[in-house]
Amino acid sequence: MKVFKNIINTLINILIVAVLVVSIVVATLALTSKSSGISNIFGYTFQVVVSDSMDGGNPDYEGGDFKKGDVIIGKVTNNEKLDTPESYKEGDIITFKGILQGNDHLGEQLICHRIIDVQERDGELVYQTQGDNHSVSEIPDQSSIFEYITAYSIVAKFYTDDFQGVKLAGVGKVYEFINSQLGFFLCILLPMIFFFLYVLIKVVINFVEYKKAKEDEEKEKNAPKTPQMSDEEYEQFKQFMEMKNAQASAEDAPSKQEV
Repeated sequence: MKVFKNIINTLINILIVAVLVVSIVVATLALTSKSSGISNIFGYTFQVVVSDSMDGGNPDYEGGDFKKGDVIIGKVTNNEKLDTPESYKEGDIITFKGILQGNDHLGEQLICHRIIDVQERDGELVYQTQGDNHSVSEIPDQSSIFEYITAYSIVAKFYTDDFQGVKLAGVGKVYEFINSQLGFFLCILLPMIFFFLYVLIKVVINFVEYKKAKEDEEKEKNAPKTPQMSDEEYEQFKQFMEMKNAQASAEDAPSKQEV
């Protein structure tokens, strides 16, 4: 029974830690996304892929091949803070703030596409991007809206010579569910409620056990002291009592004869 109880407590503690970790990660992603427009945990960004524009990759380049519902982990760039921004080359996969024109999306958002052309204009490198899946991303991203982007528009890199990102297939669907009202309630809020109830119950139980232990300690402290004898002392005591009883019997014998 005690082993079973320990197993249950261990499983509950693991679940509690998992919920706390997920809660902290989700909260951090949400807060950093609101403040800077892109999630940032220790210099890395977690981005949910919202289209199939990079599905299948490009046989002429490495990296890529992620699709809608995946999560990609890239490295946040600091080009906005550098006097000389980092330069990129054709074939790199980067995330930038721009306008994606395609079947699924239209409007300014974070786009993770491959650089397909690099030019120098007025002493500055500029980049043109497009998704690997040309059936979805039929034209380059910067068509009639604007032409080439600068490094200052790039907020993260996913695949370059010095960094190769990580793809988590299908995890984006879980992340989007957690970010929904129902998912947040079921995956974050409800477990947290159970966690606080569990902690409260544990506190009450510990308090009751502590109070009982103190009462037992007081009872033992106030109880009359009784001599504690070793086995040898107990045997000597028995022999003494036997001799005393025998002596008392011998003293009573003459009295009985006189009667």
